[in-house]
Amino acid sequence: MSPSLLLPLLLVAPPDVPPPAVVPLTHQLSSTNAVTRSRVARELGALGARAAAAVPHLAHALTDRDPFVARDAAEALGKIGPAAGPALRHALTSQDRRVRLRALFALSQCCAKERPTVIALVRMLKEDADPEVRRWATLALDRIGLTGHGLIANLTAALSDKDTSVRISAAVALGSYGAEAKEAVERLTPLAKGDNAALQAAATEALKKITAVAAK
Repeated sequence: MSPSLLLPLLLVAPPDVPPPAVVPLTHQLSSTNAVTRSRVARELGALGARAAAAVPHLAHALTDRDPFVARDAAEALGKIGPAAGPALRHALTSQDRRVRLRALFALSQCCAKERPTVIALVRMLKEDADPEVRRWATLALDRIGLTGHGLIANLTAALSDKDTSVRISAAVALGSYGAEAKEAVERLTPLAKGDNAALQAAATEALKKITAVAAK
């Protein structure tokens, strides 16, 4: 078929049909060459949601022995968007903190707005022993834009986390929810008067956003 005849067919193809390049690219994710695997992950990410069929393979690449490949796989999953949500939630159960962190990074980028994602992120914030994992769970909750399932209550509880970076991230996240986070005002107020400059600034800004929206 000539290119002039093929182009109209491509233009009217259903949006959920993956581009022809997805399958061969997916196969190349198993290449023995790390540079190839990394390039393929980036190319799949550039396709965005059209590369949804590659999600299981990219999720597996989060465990790649080469950290650059794993990083590029996480970025690709974030660009693919909500379709990557179930695989990323499964990756949160990994015993490897690096895999959990990569999955949280991807979730923070794709903002998968499903209740199961909220539940999984809240669980990470409450239960994970690694402070960096808890911090990234907070960042993902900040961007997801959904409340319920204890989200605000657990972000508020995170204001007392033993790790300062988690407390700061929790304050920032609460501020992003505006009036919906009004239950956190009592816990934020003393932090806004504390002696940690970064935490003080984050709490002050959060209070400003929460009370400003609530006053309207």
